[in-house]
Amino acid sequence: MVATSLAPILLTYWFIEVVNAYQKELGIVENVKLYWDTGIVFLVSTVLLVILCLVIIRLARTRSETLPISIEEIKTADNESLGFILVYLLPLASGISEGFSVPILVFVAVLFFFIVMTSNSYHFNPLLNFFGFHFYEVKVSGGINYILLSRKNITNSKSINHAHQLTEYMLLEHEP
Repeated sequence: MVATSLAPILLTYWFIEVVNAYQKELGIVENVKLYWDTGIVFLVSTVLLVILCLVIIRLARTRSETLPISIEEIKTADNESLGFILVYLLPLASGISEGFSVPILVFVAVLFFFIVMTSNSYHFNPLLNFFGFHFYEVKVSGGINYILLSRKNITNSKSINHAHQLTEYMLLEHEP
């Protein structure tokens, strides 16, 4: 899931490449004809990561064990994703004039992956927001806190009885 969260960054780089190649003196149709393959690697990579994200969610639902949970407290955590979305748009600030930098993207990806994998923190994947998921901070019986992914707008903590464990501290609501 961490790797799939790079899709919005790659989409941003695709947009930067298209903007840099665009020639104002030509019309849109001529620009598309001449530069249809501009940034195609970024666009194809984005599509593949989106598909991978959907496959991971489907596999988690169909292949992982369904665990009973009893939620004691719940609060929305969707607002936390705003900061992450702003980070994804940072390449726009410098990218229009400078272009794509593989070393910078690799460094940021490795650093981000390392931090998420070695800490008990979680990350917000904007693809999940795009596919209609909401993030909730939940406290289950026993006092353990998790992030719960759900497509529902949860107003009653008792409405969720089962979940799939995605990571050590992240759950996916079971949809029967």
